[in-house]
Amino acid sequence: MNIVTEIKSQYARVLQHSDWLQFKNVAEYYLETAARLKKKDIKSQSNKLLLRNSQKRLFIGIGSELLLKAFYLKNGYCINKLNSSFSGKKLPVHKLSTLKKKDINKNNTFTLDPLVNHLKTISTLKSHKEIRHGFQIAMTFRNKEGHVTFPSHSFDIQNYRDIEKAIMLFYQEGFGEQLSYKISMQPHEKSRFAK
Repeated sequence: MNIVTEIKSQYARVLQHSDWLQFKNVAEYYLETAARLKKKDIKSQSNKLLLRNSQKRLFIGIGSELLLKAFYLKNGYCINKLNSSFSGKKLPVHKLSTLKKKDINKNNTFTLDPLVNHLKTISTLKSHKEIRHGFQIAMTFRNKEGHVTFPSHSFDIQNYRDIEKAIMLFYQEGFGEQLSYKISMQPHEKSRFAK
């Protein structure tokens, strides 16, 4: 067994409907931390702003993915990838109740991109366009911050406002909850994560 397979086996599990709340709770930790993180929280003596912003973007992406997975699970959909032997579409559009255990890959889950792209297939969210847009920004932030680093980053505050809007709409339409969410990015900007 190679090391990748060995480590994946430590996490191997077919995720069930009952796991949705755990996913949501951990997503909320990341989303709230991203909103509130300050330069003073960064232990490095140099590049504090760069590292704070990078960590915020990573946490926004991780939190968004876990929140989306919570929604899929809450609604009974399989977020594990499907084995090559499965004859149907290998996309996150199948109810757990319609799949056989042998068809589900316990070692891998769908990534954020297919979950975002197939959300409309499994749900009739009124604000789908805005939700999708915000999750796509969060996904791109996470992917870029996880793979590259630069001495500076071109900053567009509207990206964060779009993410906030998407997450608040998703809470309202997907979970029936009101969330007030504000990611503090600019000087003296107050953060918010309140249900």
